[in-house]
Amino acid sequence: MRVSSADRFSAFLDGVPFYIALERPCAKCGSFKKRTRDRSCYGCHLRRGGENFERVKAGVSPIVSRSKDGHLDLLARKKAEREGKFIAAEFGQLSVRRYPTGRLEVTFPDGYPYAPPSVDRQWRHRRGASPLWNRAPFFPTLPCAVGGLPAAPFAPLAPE
Repeated sequence: MRVSSADRFSAFLDGVPFYIALERPCAKCGSFKKRTRDRSCYGCHLRRGGENFERVKAGVSPIVSRSKDGHLDLLARKKAEREGKFIAAEFGQLSVRRYPTGRLEVTFPDGYPYAPPSVDRQWRHRRGASPLWNRAPFFPTLPCAVGGLPAAPFAPLAPE
């Protein structure tokens, strides 16, 4: 059997949560101790989870990643999108809509709206895999349409 790290495999068989990997120290702390489960730094993992673990043991809710103001802003943006608010622009035969949540919708001349939740990410990072990118040779204004509207055209909305 082929194994990339014999030390990790033996730690896995022994049921040990960590192993020593001398060939690759942690970029953050320089430690050689790695987790058997996912090869991440064992010390950094304990530091990351330690704060929340202590809070949960004490019966306090863990630290959240979004502030209350940020959460209320997101709720207001979702409400505005449900109410039909958007910014529209025309680029030749294409019409583009940008919604308060940042969602982008491109409508082609045949009336087909293309609006996957990750259209911006597909356009920027995976051009070869995106159905949107495959239509670019037929619509020369498509790159301008996708990049032509601001990513966050709406000011933060105040909760009502």
